[in-house]
Amino acid sequence: MNTTVRMMLATATAVILPLLPSGSTQGGLGAQQEISLESRISQLQQEVAQKPRDANLHFELSKLYEEDVEKYYDESLSEFKEAVDRGLKGKTTVWNNLGDVNAHTGLVALQAGNYDKAIRNFEAAAKFNPNHYSMHTNMAVAYMYKKEFDKAIEYGGKAIDLNPSRASLYGSIGIIYLGNKDFRLSILNLNRDMYLNDSSENKVLLFNVAQAYKGLGEYSNAIGALNQLPRNLRKESIVKDLRKECVGLLNN
Repeated sequence: MNTTVRMMLATATAVILPLLPSGSTQGGLGAQQEISLESRISQLQQEVAQKPRDANLHFELSKLYEEDVEKYYDESLSEFKEAVDRGLKGKTTVWNNLGDVNAHTGLVALQAGNYDKAIRNFEAAAKFNPNHYSMHTNMAVAYMYKKEFDKAIEYGGKAIDLNPSRASLYGSIGIIYLGNKDFRLSILNLNRDMYLNDSSENKVLLFNVAQAYKGLGEYSNAIGALNQLPRNLRKESIVKDLRKECVGLLNN
């Protein structure tokens, strides 16, 4: 597989997500929501203190911090790493073969660009496998291509809830957040993926991290992410172009 193709992210079921352009960021939470969030964080912190070895509690706290990612980015990523180190596991599910035909037909439709048909087939397959993450992540991809990002994020989140230890699910939702211009959430989830899968091949996600930093106007961080790419990927024209653009913006 050539390096240009590797500059793309594959989901757990081999559906390819493209690199997406960056743009402007969205606003934060209102004061009333923030007060409520602080209260919930405090309560869950107490539970974690009582059961510090409970991986699921650390994972839930990580997700809670994620609700105000601009304020709690570091805490969210730290609690996620703690959950992984404590043995975070996915839910045990058994694949029902009655969903195979619809699942396969959905993938074919998705790769052909027939997103509505793909969604219908994934929904049908999910009736036989409602607790299997793959149907949810595939629906997330289909909705992303339709630019229905709210639904894409919803299904991507469901997939993660069902299998929180599968690295590629975080990369997938990280790409979706990037397309929706939720740049900090994109960076958080891409880093979660790379923490779970620290292979050199998976470092391709640093390109997407750089795109998100560029969207935030953090050009030094974008260049830093590009510098961490494997040497062969740093030679790719799309990487060189993004670096040149970020350097130019940084010097203006």
